[in-house]
Amino acid sequence: MNAAYRQLTIFQNLMNGQLVTKSELVTQFAVNPRVIQRDFSQLKQFIADQQLPYQLAYHRDLGGYQLTSQQDDLSKQTILVLIKVLLASRSLTKSELDQTITGLLKLIKPADRQAIEPIIKNEQFHYIPVHHQKPLLQLIWQFSQLILKKQTITIHYQRQHGEIVERTILPEAIICSEYYYYLISYNAKYQSNLFYRIDRIQDWHPAANPISRTYAQRFEDGPLRQNTHYMQPGKLTSIQFEFWGIVEAALDRFPNATIKARYQKRGSVLIETEAYDRGALMWLLSQGPLVKVVAPTEFVEMVKESLMESLKNY
Repeated sequence: MNAAYRQLTIFQNLMNGQLVTKSELVTQFAVNPRVIQRDFSQLKQFIADQQLPYQLAYHRDLGGYQLTSQQDDLSKQTILVLIKVLLASRSLTKSELDQTITGLLKLIKPADRQAIEPIIKNEQFHYIPVHHQKPLLQLIWQFSQLILKKQTITIHYQRQHGEIVERTILPEAIICSEYYYYLISYNAKYQSNLFYRIDRIQDWHPAANPISRTYAQRFEDGPLRQNTHYMQPGKLTSIQFEFWGIVEAALDRFPNATIKARYQKRGSVLIETEAYDRGALMWLLSQGPLVKVVAPTEFVEMVKESLMESLKNY
């Protein structure tokens, strides 16, 4: 075995997070200890010359060498949480999910990888994605680049009941919500930002006539995330409702909500929030008798009408 192969083997072991001892290497390669010490010196020089984000450090208490990173690495805890979020979202196809998990696991040491794999194995095996079965990773990347370039595009879009329509839009943000990825885009025809599920976009091409917006008209996806539920548009409304359920769940659903009053005798609280009415309506109706909308009057009437329509089905 020549010196180059020996040094590459040592470096690979170090990159895998292993503790490398001089005595073990002397035995493994049947060489003089001075040869191994020279290998370590050359590896240190190589790391310095290539400006790699590592340092070859000797740990006296362990009796060996290890590579220490000089940059912030993703921890095994972070990787596990990211994988759990992906599994829960059900937003990717099975093949894209497996590909993404494999990529994430390669970012950590083999020992950490082996600790995570048994934790996620069963959930990954039984993973069931949403029904559209459309690969999304490449599309999400393409649309993200279009957003950065402020590129106007024309799309063919499949609406909820199967109708295909053509729309010319200016992509402004991508949001994942309730299992789906949405391309938030400005539609000049309707003079508003509309939500397009990415899996329903059949094809797209650059538009002949670009849509331009000023800096003051720029889209902010942070407030949209706080005020939009189930990716339903509508009128931004200040809503008050009395709630008998788990208060934390309601406050988590409406990030900008505040508790205006507590009714101890009734065991309820009065919550005020600002949200788009259609999405808020869907969540409030899902709470059944645990909620009573009290303001504004027009929104109360919207709730009553929806409840009456539901009763007609029974």
